[in-house]
Amino acid sequence: MKIVSDLCCRMCGSSALELAWDLAPAPYGDLFRESREAAQKLPLIGLTLVFCQDCELLQIAQEVEVEGIYLEYLYQSAVTAGLGKYYHRLAKSLILDLELQPSDLVVDVGSNDGTGLEPYRGAGMRVLGIEPSRRPALVSMDAGIPTINSFLDENSVNQAQAEHGVAKLVCANYVSANVPNPVAFFRNMRAMLAPDGVISVVTGYHPDQFAVNMFDYINHDHLSYFSVTSAVKLAEASGLQLTGAERVEHKGGSIHLLFRAAESERTPDESIVKLLQREGWLGSGTLTTYADLSARIEAASREVHQLLDTLPDSVVAGVGASISTTHLLHQFGIGSRVTRLFDDDANKIGRFSPGFGIEVSPLKDLGRGQSQSAILLAWQHSRVLLDRMRSVGFTGNVIVPLPHAHVVYLGPA
Repeated sequence: MKIVSDLCCRMCGSSALELAWDLAPAPYGDLFRESREAAQKLPLIGLTLVFCQDCELLQIAQEVEVEGIYLEYLYQSAVTAGLGKYYHRLAKSLILDLELQPSDLVVDVGSNDGTGLEPYRGAGMRVLGIEPSRRPALVSMDAGIPTINSFLDENSVNQAQAEHGVAKLVCANYVSANVPNPVAFFRNMRAMLAPDGVISVVTGYHPDQFAVNMFDYINHDHLSYFSVTSAVKLAEASGLQLTGAERVEHKGGSIHLLFRAAESERTPDESIVKLLQREGWLGSGTLTTYADLSARIEAASREVHQLLDTLPDSVVAGVGASISTTHLLHQFGIGSRVTRLFDDDANKIGRFSPGFGIEVSPLKDLGRGQSQSAILLAWQHSRVLLDRMRSVGFTGNVIVPLPHAHVVYLGPA
């Protein structure tokens, strides 16, 4: 056990932080640059996972400068396989459960390109996005979704209330992990709520993600890793209560949390007690869990190197160009083994990966290249991507690095 000095928990302010895992340094993972030289010059940033003994929040010790990251953010929600369909299912469920009416306002914080708001607009609700990144905010506005191009702060809260009124539903989909001050963030969301309003949060759920060795969700984008245990304490600090929690089979394991004002008479769902018990069984609050994960990832890295050494050719294509693939390349130390990256994200094509400077090409070109070997860096989407690779005519060996390293051979169609 090592206590991390000179740091305070970003949620409760405690200095009782324990080192959980020191990962490989890497550049910020979404900074795909327009030249190889610029990509290779990006500085390596440490990535240290720590655990708060007091509020049990798992978090990274580092904190990157958010404006430099998010103002020119490349990622757009529409490119993530299955995410739009999930948002439609989620919206349908919330509209029914909360009995939302056409006059009700739905606010999405960190709305990106508006993918999460589209189903509410389609159902007749009034919608508003709050998004700091210029590109996705413009995409959202071009689609006719009102969007405040700003971080969530006192000014954007005041603007939202002045122009649109209070919200029956405030959504935060895959954004709560990214904020430097979770308590301030949740208090700002609470300030936008109608008295009977609800905050709906979807975020990565590390007890499930780590169980399938999904370590690459740990990155500089994700400052905090919430469990139900830490979410209960976050609610208490933010003038809220956690009234619902449900595990979600998305992004390797996510959780859907419902918050209401602390004075709400709504009784918390029994699912919360059950999930708190499950987290205890899994040892989510013990450092042994993270030491075991670190050991499994190190073993997988060695296995991937061995598999790369057995491939019949030295030209290896990497499938996937994202924040998580950047961290996998650096954690496994295989950037020099990958000659080119292939992805469907038009915002990444023609750019070069952070650190290693690997050029990104369209995935449709994978079957036309010289490579007969590939590594599926975006392994979380292996079913979809292996089918996609077949469809573009790729044949050869594909290393799938995780949850356990193995090789899949794709033969001619």
